[in-house]
Amino acid sequence: MKYSNCNGAVRWSGGLTVLKAGQSIDDDHPLVIERPDLFTDDSPEPDIKKPAKPGRTASARIESATRAPGERRGTRRNAKGKGGTGSD
Repeated sequence: MKYSNCNGAVRWSGGLTVLKAGQSIDDDHPLVIERPDLFTDDSPEPDIKKPAKPGRTASARIESATRAPGERRGTRRNAKGKGGTGSD
């Protein structure tokens, strides 16, 4: 497998071909045989890379807005010992 190392339209004996850097092509393709200078054996960097910490996604850090069945959530009390905002 070869990979294009340029962007643009290339004129060759098979016509006109548009190449994008990193685009793959078979080793025995006539364009590779005719114009080996346009290709490399080195594979390109992936467009989407692995997360920095595997298994940890953005959704894991978001808390739920509603209580799950059986879940107990505590309430905060103000200085007077009553619930609420304290603006009574």
